[in-house]
Formats: sequence, structure tokens, C-alpha cells
Amino acid sequence: MIAVFFGGRSCEHDISIITGLQAMSACPKKCVGVYIDGDGVWWAADPANFESVNKVKNGKFDGKRVHIRPGQPYLYAKNKRAYKIDVALLCMHGMLGEDGALQGLLEMCGIPYTGSDIAASAIGMDKMRSKSVFEREGLKVLPHFSLTREGYSHDASSALKYVNEITGFPVIVKPCNLGSSIGISMASNQTELFTALRVAFEWDDRVIVEQALTDFIEVNCAVLGDSIEGELISSETEQPVGWKNFLTFSDKYAGDVKATKHKIPAQIGDGLNEEVRDSAERAFKAVGCSGVARVDFLVKGKDIYINEINTIPGSLSSGLFASDMKFSQLIQKLIDIALKRKAREDALKRVYTPLIPLASK
Repeated sequence: MIAVFFGGRSCEHDISIITGLQAMSACPKKCVGVYIDGDGVWWAADPANFESVNKVKNGKFDGKRVHIRPGQPYLYAKNKRAYKIDVALLCMHGMLGEDGALQGLLEMCGIPYTGSDIAASAIGMDKMRSKSVFEREGLKVLPHFSLTREGYSHDASSALKYVNEITGFPVIVKPCNLGSSIGISMASNQTELFTALRVAFEWDDRVIVEQALTDFIEVNCAVLGDSIEGELISSETEQPVGWKNFLTFSDKYAGDVKATKHKIPAQIGDGLNEEVRDSAERAFKAVGCSGVARVDFLVKGKDIYINEINTIPGSLSSGLFASDMKFSQLIQKLIDIALKRKAREDALKRVYTPLIPLASK
């Protein structure tokens, strides 16, 4: 059975519910929904019981409280096996779902899962570490620096010093490990910088400050496949519209976003679109991703800067592959990739037996 995981203890909880409901409605095989509420409690139910975002958020669904155990591919309810999980379809966004934490738990249980492995998930979630990976790959990133809460509390003036030396104003200030534009602020002067840092540090112990472009175009591209296998499919490019400085949470997720906030393909010309698609595949490989990931770019003139990578993108980036495959076909491909990766990993040796027996005491 396919277990669709969504929700979670993250500020992206509501977006994850949307992705989970969409995935369950398109799931090509029998599935069970596994909703992780804001307190971290797991609930399992038939997809028909999860009718809407509000019903899920208010707990008005007929579900069982469940858990999993290391070494066992089952969901347990009241210490009895309730569901056998053949593969986990991950629709979790943000911390404890997209950052490698859930992936590690599933690996301890021997359950194959869609999306990237522990290491790639952790790198993709961390904006600072992922930028280091992109730079080593030769991809362009904007000037940036990071601050820790402890370092900033001891020397707040260092932030202004680094802005003057590295980025200049204006800047964008972001928590290192969040998405969906939460905790992000623009700053054009010293006062706004310190306000933006205060907001970002409410969400994370580390923040990233980067140069803010003007008169640019954001372009997104999704990649499907497995970095080790090397067979990748890049999607159409996407151009979110309606910018002021950056898309807010509401811009991205309120209302009919696909109809009013996006242009596919991006209106940057065929040459730059191909370069974006090639750069997206390079970023996917550099991080070591698997399944589907969306790579976000900033384009100004002929320059293409990579912004970040999302290893579990909203709606699994199904809209970007719409011309090539249905959502159900995308999910099936993700499952196939997950099962193939699990089989490859199971073929590796895990236990070492010395050739010479250890001396007895």
C-alpha cells in the first residue's frame, strides 16, 4: 500500500496538506493518508476521509492514531499492525519532513520513500549549504553571507559590516531552513536590515543575507529522475508574475495561483530557457537529488543566478510536467524511482565479517 505523508510540524504545514490531498486524489494505486498534525501526532485514514484543508486542520476526519517502528514496514495503531507500507509518498514541506528527518526514520524502518535521500534533502533545505554546492558546480549565485543567532547577539554590527563589504544594499534576509517566503524580508538600509534580521531569527538559528536584484525575472524548472542513474527529465520553465520584490506566501498559495500567477514557458527566450533547464539538471545532480525537485532561478539580462532547490516542491511540481504526463503518471514515476533506489541500496553490503575471528577473552 502507498502511504501518503503530509502535514507536519512546520510553518509549511498548510501547504503540505494541499499537496497531500492533491496526491491522494491522483494516486494510481490504493493508498492511505498519513497526516502529521501540528503537535507531531500521526493519524492514518482512508483518503476519502480527508475532504478539505479546513477539515484536516480542525481534526474533523475519521482517523486512527498511528506510529511506525524501526525495522518494521508497518503503521501500528494501538500496538497492532494497521497498514503495511510498500512505499511512502512524501508530500511534506519544510522542517522535519523535507530536511532528511523523516527520510532517516523511514530508512530505519526499511520503507522505500519518494524524493531525495537524507543527505540531499538536508543540503537542499539549507540555503547556505546548497549555495556552496551550486558554486562548486560552477553555477552563478548572488553575493551572500550567513549569520548565526549567537554570533549576531554578540556583535550585531557585523551584519552591517558584511553588507558593506559583500552585498551592498538592498538585500534579502532569509531563514536558512525555511521556504514559502516565510520569514523573508527586504532591507534597503540599516534600520530595515536589523528589523529583517529580527524577523528571520524568529524562525531559524541561522539566516542568510544576499544581494537583492532589481528588474529581474524569476524562473522555475523542475527535474525528475535519479542523480545516480543519470536519466533526468527537465520540465517546462515557469515564470511567476505579479512581483513587487518577491512572491509572498499568499501570492504563491492563495486563490487560483496556476491561472493568474504563472506563465509557462517563461518569457525569456528559447536560448535562456534551455540554459535554465540545463542548469536545473546540473543543480539536481550536484545536490544528489532523486524523485522530483524544483530549482528556482533569477534571470537578469543574460545572467542566470540559481536561488534555491526544493526537494519536495508544492504539488510535486505536477503543473510543470502537465504537457508530458498526468499527475497520476508523475506519482507512478516517483514510486518507480523510489523502489529502484531501495533495491539498489538493499544490494549493498551492510554487515562486515572479519576474515580472522576476533580473539576470545
